[in-house]
Order: sequence, then C-alpha cells, then structure tokens
Amino acid sequence: MKSTTISRTWKMLFLLFAFLLTRAHGQNTSCSSSEFSFEMFSKKLQDMKNCLETVSDTWTTYQRANLFNQLQTLTDIIQKKQNKEFLPANCTAPTVPKDGGLLCVSVRDKTKTYCKPMCNTGYDFDFLRRSRLFEECSATTQHKWTTQYIGGNRLAICNKSKIKVSGAPSAYFPEDHDCNKIKSHEQLLGNITNIFQSELKKAGIPEGILKEFSLLCG
Repeated sequence: MKSTTISRTWKMLFLLFAFLLTRAHGQNTSCSSSEFSFEMFSKKLQDMKNCLETVSDTWTTYQRANLFNQLQTLTDIIQKKQNKEFLPANCTAPTVPKDGGLLCVSVRDKTKTYCKPMCNTGYDFDFLRRSRLFEECSATTQHKWTTQYIGGNRLAICNKSKIKVSGAPSAYFPEDHDCNKIKSHEQLLGNITNIFQSELKKAGIPEGILKEFSLLCG
C-alpha cells in the first residue's frame, strides 16, 4: 500500500509542478479546459521528469511532508472523479478494493451491472474466487450486489501477498502495472476488457448487449 501511495503522489507532484510552471511563465490563470489542456499538462510533465528528483533533494523534511499531504488531497479528488465515471442504474456504487480495482460493465438497457474484482501484483483476495470471476447487481439480486461479504457494497479485498492463489489468473493486473497504470494505457485496458468480455460470454451474457466498460481503481 505504501509504495502504491507514493507512486500516485509522485504523479500528482508532476502535475503540480507543471501547473506552477505554467503560472510562473505568466500565462492566463483562469484554469479553463482550453488553456490547461491534457496535451499541455502531459508535455509539461514529461519536461519535469528529468529534474524532479534533484529539485526535491533541496527540500526540508517538513517541506516534503507538507507537500505530500497536499498532493494526497489532490490524489483523492482525482480518484473520486475517476470512480464517478461509473454509476450503475438502480444500484449503489460498489466499494473499490484498495490495491486493486473493479472492471465493470452494464447491459444496454441498464437493468444489470457486472463488476470483476482485480488485485494489483503483490496482493491476493481474502476469499477463494477462482470460479467466481465477477459480481452482479440487477433486479434479480433485488438491486443489491452479490458478494462474499455480509451486506454492503464491498465485492473484494486485496491483501498483501507474495503469491496469488485465490483468484483466477485473469483477476490480477500484469506485473509492474497496477490499476491506475492500466487505466492510463489504452491497449492494456483493451486487453483486460477483451478477457472480461470472453468470460461474460462463457457465462451466457452475450457481448452485443453490453455497454461501455469502466475500470475503477482503489
């Protein structure tokens, strides 16, 4: 958990540096989407990577801790916005496992939603779920999530583990790619989505009725 949190915080640090650098150069600071586009931020982030570690060496312990706390707040804001991309109809949003994620999809008429719990490398599930690839929320389940936990919307927990034996091989993100890295990589996201599609099809859920997939990260 610690390494994942640090990794996310460094990403937010890149973003903050890019934002401050843009302001320092006297550009308009209205923060409109046209003036602070994804392309602009992405380029600034790339420019900052080579010098960031050297710059951070000049900070005091207090300064690093202060900035860490501020960046953690920004990380939480981004995370909430990402997970709001998926809101199942007639069902409450599922709890996303820390150190993992949920790959979710609804049918086109929004009467059913399926979510596949996944763990990052170095983590494994609480319960054995090798044959339990996904959970469902629909009228059939009284608009409640099927789950191995009693009540609530928790579908899975990812615990730190050197081995991965509780889930199917496809229930773990690839080595060196946690949930957030997969979400930012179109091809890798497509790979795990295609696998989930085939798993749903084997379970009798035809691909043609499925709507857009969403990956939620903890």
